Amino acid sequence: MPDHGTGDNSGIHVGGDLRMDGSAVAVNHSTASVGVPAGADRDAAIAELRGTVRLLLDRLRSDQDRYEDGDQLVAAAEQVDAELTREQPRRATLLRWLGFIAPAVQATAALAGDVEAIQNTVTNLL
Repeated sequence: MPDHGTGDNSGIHVGGDLRMDGSAVAVNHSTASVGVPAGADRDAAIAELRGTVRLLLDRLRSDQDRYEDGDQLVAAAEQVDAELTREQPRRATLLRWLGFIAPAVQATAALAGDVEAIQNTVTNLL
């Protein structure tokens, strides 16, 4: 049975830029909680998630020539960022766009880990 942050979870490190520890996901200097906070805490968690998505978007923009559909990956990440600005971000929409990005970046371990962490956060937060 997986540990859900209640035991001796020492954290998971992926790709050097990502850290998952209990219910927190951090990419570079941005952190997103994967719990289900309410009110202002939820708004703060979404803001942090949006910061994480912006880091992903920046990385995709800088490396878009490395990917066959780089311009479409950037556009998909822009859609994720835009969706997170809505008053009530739509979970299914976010997961659909992230689902488009995930297989395309599998060859880049750091990006693949980042996308997976964002997907998990969206699933648990919204």
